[in-house]
Amino acid sequence: MSTYHACVDAKAFSEALMDVSRFAAGESSLPVLSEAMVRFDGSHCVLTCTNLYQWCTATIPATGDAFAFVFTKTKRVLTACRYFAGTLELTFSNKPNDRTPDPDGVIELSDGTHSLQRGTMPASDFPSFPAVSFEDRYDICAGHLLERFKRIRYALSTDMNRKPRCCIEFLDTRIAAVDGYRLAFNHDPALSVKTPFLIPPEAMAALEIFRKRPCTLSVGKMWACFENETLLLLTRIPEKDSFEIDQSIPPDLGMECPVSVNTLWAQVKYLSDLSNAKEKKPVRFDGKTLVLETSDGTYSTQVGLPPIPVRGFNLRYLLEGLSQFKAKKADTVTMKVGTPVSPLILTDGEDELAMILPVRLKAA
Repeated sequence: MSTYHACVDAKAFSEALMDVSRFAAGESSLPVLSEAMVRFDGSHCVLTCTNLYQWCTATIPATGDAFAFVFTKTKRVLTACRYFAGTLELTFSNKPNDRTPDPDGVIELSDGTHSLQRGTMPASDFPSFPAVSFEDRYDICAGHLLERFKRIRYALSTDMNRKPRCCIEFLDTRIAAVDGYRLAFNHDPALSVKTPFLIPPEAMAALEIFRKRPCTLSVGKMWACFENETLLLLTRIPEKDSFEIDQSIPPDLGMECPVSVNTLWAQVKYLSDLSNAKEKKPVRFDGKTLVLETSDGTYSTQVGLPPIPVRGFNLRYLLEGLSQFKAKKADTVTMKVGTPVSPLILTDGEDELAMILPVRLKAA
């Protein structure tokens, strides 16, 4: 029987396990992918989870022996960890032999008041961390980049047959989302990338684990990595497709006029609340009014903009496009419109742009 001991701060261990566990696979043909690996080296504890597309590691101070294991039922362990406080002692035991040098074992966690004991899987069963290389590195503020992502993620595609369109594109000082029906981007001169690349939305959303602390973004041909002194998030990136964002934005649409973000958002929200989700009726827009015709009635609201040839728009797309500026707390945006078949563009003239394609209207 081999027995090992180590101690960590209970709160730090719980937070680290919570951060990495979001990258554990759900139901998988490889049960080990649903769990967290824990490795002690005498002075540090490193926790790791992966679904093979993303890897996340958290490193915290530790004292004690060097050993490693994989939790079973990690989610239940995480629930227990929320009750631990102070110093958390871990005691690991297994029975290695010549035929099985890394067998299943038993781990016990205790803070002196609460404790748990359960079986473990061998650390050797856990996938090896991929060998990666990076060409470019950028210093970023994770919290700021996360807020930029939140404002435009509505425009991401959910079609997994077009994976590049499901990802955020980094190009020059901008990050962009496009699904074929709308496009959204914002820019920040503090982050300017040399070569365009894509980052999956799960990795972008997970930037919250960095808790607004500075970190480094490293980018290679197949992998990108967000990292600071305690956390590492590695994500597989798809190859960029041939779609060029700048070429899809018309340089001149003809009419431009300022609109109040909150006023127009409230008008679109009024119609959205009255729409029938099953019918998916478009809204008619002629500059002066927005009109929604449903099977149970016709609803309209006065916009009061200069008259334009009537065109149709998806209500949800309009609402989400306006929400991008509402989230930034912009008071006014410029609306650009052209022919009935050209897109509608909303921009604050500085950092943000939303573009929405029209939909075909049936003849009256």
